Amino acid sequence: MVRTADTVLDNLAAAQIAAIKQATWDVLPKCQEFLRSLIQIDTTNPPGSNYPECAKLIGDTLCELGYAVQYVEVPSDQLGALAPMGQGLPRVNVIGRHSGTQAGTGKTLHVNGHFDVVPIGVSENWKYPPFGGEVHNGRMYGRGTADMKGGIAAQIFAVEALRKAGLKLRGNIEQSAVVDEETTGIHNAGMGFLVDNGYIRADKIDAIVITEPLNTTNVCCGHRGTIWGTITFRGRLSHGSMPGLGVNALHHACSFVQLATTTISPKLALLGDDNVIPPAARVPSLAFTVLKAGENINSIPDVAVVSFDRRLVPGETLAGARQQIFDVLESMKQTPGFEELNYEYKEDYHTEATWVDPNLPISRIFRDAIKVVTGQEAGIVSSPGSDDQRFPVHSLTPPIESTIVYGPGCISEAHIADESIDIEKELRVGMEVMALAFASFLGVESQQAAARL
Repeated sequence: MVRTADTVLDNLAAAQIAAIKQATWDVLPKCQEFLRSLIQIDTTNPPGSNYPECAKLIGDTLCELGYAVQYVEVPSDQLGALAPMGQGLPRVNVIGRHSGTQAGTGKTLHVNGHFDVVPIGVSENWKYPPFGGEVHNGRMYGRGTADMKGGIAAQIFAVEALRKAGLKLRGNIEQSAVVDEETTGIHNAGMGFLVDNGYIRADKIDAIVITEPLNTTNVCCGHRGTIWGTITFRGRLSHGSMPGLGVNALHHACSFVQLATTTISPKLALLGDDNVIPPAARVPSLAFTVLKAGENINSIPDVAVVSFDRRLVPGETLAGARQQIFDVLESMKQTPGFEELNYEYKEDYHTEATWVDPNLPISRIFRDAIKVVTGQEAGIVSSPGSDDQRFPVHSLTPPIESTIVYGPGCISEAHIADESIDIEKELRVGMEVMALAFASFLGVESQQAAARL
């Protein structure tokens, strides 16, 4: 057995670990080709292109590998609420379930990834075709290679590597590939829909692994919280030569931005979370990102719209972050010159900061698997942005606290031009870490022994 004072990979023999390592090399060509096929399907979101085609490719692959496959399509009458930027295009998720040799008594592990990708931006900024899946110098290029079709490919073929190594899982493995992670939403048509509609339940699942790219040597136990808010200031229209007859909504908006920045941001600078990567994102933040006002130069604008992106660290609350904004607005109302301040506040998206115990069994197993594969101590990190971990942790009662993030790919590759993944050092290494962790968490036995049961 692999057993040290600080490892929990004590249910795997050295020969099994060696066989799993070799098997990841053996299945890597198929994993690479599958990833290439995923990249070649443009699933840009918004609007959410080609979701049924991509879901079918994943479902067909899972079916070929012995999974019972279920497609979960969001009803058309819910698309407006759950996918407001989706132009009415279909939202299709796919779930594959594979029973272990001890299906009735064994654990169940759910592994999840999203197959929607962000827009490519200016195509001229790409050296390689964004939907080509071309390989150059050991790296595959294309939108979604890192974030996160690479994760979906690795999670599926990690289980195939176990079969190739002559092992069968005792527990049950579930694979889900979902839509609309990139466009978030308090509820959404992907992981949120699966959670809200009973496809993912705490009484059926022991742990969840989401295969986002937080670097192959890190176990991610949480993410920062978020508020995307919009404040609409209402004024009174007048001629630009007679501003005193109007109420300048743009002046109110600009004064708010200045006051909020100078009063809230210094307080946020005193807080922080050392687990967040990269280090520049460790301090909570308030960023004003949109300002719209006016239609012509010689009219005082009667409407001004300001949007902000507020990021929270554990210890902060959504209610507290909102109150900071409201306090600034109330302070303005008490200031001479702002007696006619009038505004409307709404939120496009919000989620609490998330953090789960890094010493949960699933977390420790992944940390130890990273050490076995890479020789490095695993980092325990938090994501700078939110992800689908929030749904099983915050939207379920009871929650599935044993929900972590681990995947291949580098976080710095997400959303950039010429996004890429290293096939051997990231895709294969991530697959090996997952295969070891899945085997340790669910238990394995040789195919010959399983055949005798």
